Amino acid sequence: MRILVTEFLKIKRELKTLSDIRKLPYPRGMLHCILQQKKVDSVKRKYHTFAERIPEILSYWEEEKKFPRWLTLPPVMKIRLLMKGMGYSAKTINKALRNPEEVVDDEKLAEQIRRAVLSDYVYSPIAARLQRARGKLGEKALAYELEKAGIEFLTEKDLKGRFSKTPDFYFEEPVEFMGKELKWIESKALFGDPKSHDLYWKKQYSKYYDMFGEGLIVYWLGCVEGIEVSDGSEFKNGYRTSLLDMLLYLTDSKDESYAERLNAKFIEVDEENDILAAEKVVDAYAEGRVLAFTERKKEVARILKNMGFDVVII
Repeated sequence: MRILVTEFLKIKRELKTLSDIRKLPYPRGMLHCILQQKKVDSVKRKYHTFAERIPEILSYWEEEKKFPRWLTLPPVMKIRLLMKGMGYSAKTINKALRNPEEVVDDEKLAEQIRRAVLSDYVYSPIAARLQRARGKLGEKALAYELEKAGIEFLTEKDLKGRFSKTPDFYFEEPVEFMGKELKWIESKALFGDPKSHDLYWKKQYSKYYDMFGEGLIVYWLGCVEGIEVSDGSEFKNGYRTSLLDMLLYLTDSKDESYAERLNAKFIEVDEENDILAAEKVVDAYAEGRVLAFTERKKEVARILKNMGFDVVII
């Protein structure tokens, strides 16, 4: 989907929380991505200011066992600043985000960490897994189209060590694809706004053009008008659909026939830990539509919805 810059800015203004996604007539994946990018930009602007106030954050926590209202950062970033003030290393903080009870003795802090992990759709470990799953989905969508067209290609993994910078897909000889003679394709499971595109142009795309020649950039979650890229709309496959609708199914039945009807992959999740169970579902999302069996479907659904997924319980 392509939209005007003015429409993009309007969407960005109106998106403040995940609940706002339901109010706008655009694909969930596109809106979710724009909201995430908005939150990341906000953190980049404000983080250093808050980092300078770590002693105040720590003092307030010691007195009140909560964060000051002026600390307007996503939940996990608040935890990181607080624990940094307490003297924890980055490695230990990462461990605490996975299993707080093993790292901290303070019950209030352990509970605050757990709440942050369950609610932060930008910086939590589960959110990071979602980003990786999206990236894999985009690459699978492109690989599917290239294979369907009978085009041979090398992946970034195949090219390791050959070049200083490597695109997601590389062709030994130029190939005709989407009306162009291409040497490479870069897959981005992002929304292509001007700021992000300019950043990636400097870091990656310009280097690929200099090294290899003509290429193609695909923003699977849409882009603004005027950027010379693909918005993914030329491709009609299940991987792209999954990126756009972010739809998952949960069930406590082991009847796999439902999966075929839903055009989904059936997986069994036997984890008793709700967070680990949710992570397994997110990892499976890298393959496309999922129907996941779990006896804790309500608890897992709550976590996945907190991460921005549309979850249907059957």
